[in-house]
Amino acid sequence: MINNLITVFERLRNNKKAKPAINGPSWTHRRRLIYGAYILAVLMIVFGALSLFADSQIGVELVVGGVALLSIIVTAYTTSATYEDVRIWKRSGPTELEDPSGQFDTDNPDGV
Repeated sequence: MINNLITVFERLRNNKKAKPAINGPSWTHRRRLIYGAYILAVLMIVFGALSLFADSQIGVELVVGGVALLSIIVTAYTTSATYEDVRIWKRSGPTELEDPSGQFDTDNPDGV
């Protein structure tokens, strides 16, 4: 897990140095927020699990809060990504209604 975190931070540092021109969705800023909140939630769960052996309820509250934060992260990330994809599709989508049946792959069982 620590190796994965180091890899993520190295990628973020390399991407920051490269500074590519962003013409599409604002993924860079969103991912930074998600990674920061994810690390905070994991630390809350780990610290809460370690303090469960004490007589206080702090450990329970930290675990519940960390799990809730992870749930909020997943919901917010998927919702905002879906919203941005829909917004981009509306801007660059097809201009007229056409029959999409010719675009399906009949050999693929998924139909795509």
